[in-house]
Amino acid sequence: MPVVTITSKAQFDELVAKTPFVAVQASASWCGPCRAISPLFAKHSDTLGADNHFAFAKFDTDDVPDLTGELGVRSLPTFFFFENGNKTDSSVVGANPPALNKTVAEVSERAKAAAAGN
Repeated sequence: MPVVTITSKAQFDELVAKTPFVAVQASASWCGPCRAISPLFAKHSDTLGADNHFAFAKFDTDDVPDLTGELGVRSLPTFFFFENGNKTDSSVVGANPPALNKTVAEVSERAKAAAAGN
């Protein structure tokens, strides 16, 4: 499943409202570490993303400043995770592949359990 590119706060709000589990990457076109870790995030989306259940999305902080402010982005890249419309306490700041792998795996397990009705 490809990573969804968020171009407005309204699009983000709709995605989070209709998809039980969402991973979001806050990045910028000029950010080298963002470009370096983006392929890993895309790989997770391809292998773990599930239509209408676990979505992966990204947005450029320069293009969607109202979302940048709402999420409190202070460093790039930052990865946020949402469950049932709410931002979780899980987040990954910086281009940290081990931390991203661990957090995505944890959220994926919760998404799979929810999908199975557990």
